[in-house]
Amino acid sequence: MAFVDKSWIDRRVISYAHRGGSFEAPSSTIGALEHACGVGVSGLELDVHTTADRVLICCHDDVVDTTTDGKGKVSKLTWSEIEGLNAGYWFVPQSAAAVVQARSPDEYIFRQDHSKRDMTRLARVDEVLERFPDRILNFDIKATSPAVEPYEEDLARLIMEWEAAERVIVSSFLDSAIWRIRQSSPDISTSAAPGEISEFYFALVSGRQAAIDVARLAPYVAFQIPRFFGEVELATKQFVEAAHAAGKAVHVWTINEPTAMEQLIDIGVDGIISDLPSLMVSVITERGMHYFYRPN
Repeated sequence: MAFVDKSWIDRRVISYAHRGGSFEAPSSTIGALEHACGVGVSGLELDVHTTADRVLICCHDDVVDTTTDGKGKVSKLTWSEIEGLNAGYWFVPQSAAAVVQARSPDEYIFRQDHSKRDMTRLARVDEVLERFPDRILNFDIKATSPAVEPYEEDLARLIMEWEAAERVIVSSFLDSAIWRIRQSSPDISTSAAPGEISEFYFALVSGRQAAIDVARLAPYVAFQIPRFFGEVELATKQFVEAAHAAGKAVHVWTINEPTAMEQLIDIGVDGIISDLPSLMVSVITERGMHYFYRPN
């Protein structure tokens, strides 16, 4: 029997704040997530790593150097060491970038203002699950074996403990991480793994029905893709329509231009992932198509 779960294509259009909206507030901090929710996003997109003491945290890179005042690999540091770092150290407001260097010291506002602790501390996954029960959550697994001790089971356990499977989708650039999360809990929704995206795309080149047949039998609920992969346009009307015919949603990252957002809505995408949550929510809302999750 074909696997078709239409729940995610009934959720349109989801506005995902990329890293919590990393152009508007420090990446992957509770403060960024609260800001994004304050402007009305329906979803939060976050990257997941594990610390040396097996605490799952939200951080894009596998090192803390990029956004904080610390150094070292996330997997080699304990949570208590990471908790004390300033995750807003390299953030400059209205700079259209998540990380900015070589600016005057007074532009790094979260270096001086220590009262805004939520803007300077990376979020833990369990905090996100607890504090944002009315948002769709997209957790992107950024590392697995052999680079680090796998943590897919830890993530699955947290999602199930917080009874959040209905509103969580797990993604990864690592095929093996997607396979492991599915093995850990078949109740947790996943996006297509990179290999599965390639399989669908090349089937679509052969013919629409071939792609539909491939996707309909697959366990993923959505394709999460860039608009372009090199010079190849992935997010096309043909791609979206074939995915929908197979019961799969299409979410596109990372879109920061209003015209591109409009064009993607026009071809039927189900979710947009952006560093600019205020802009994204405005564009989708103006079209009267903004999805918002309502807990049962």
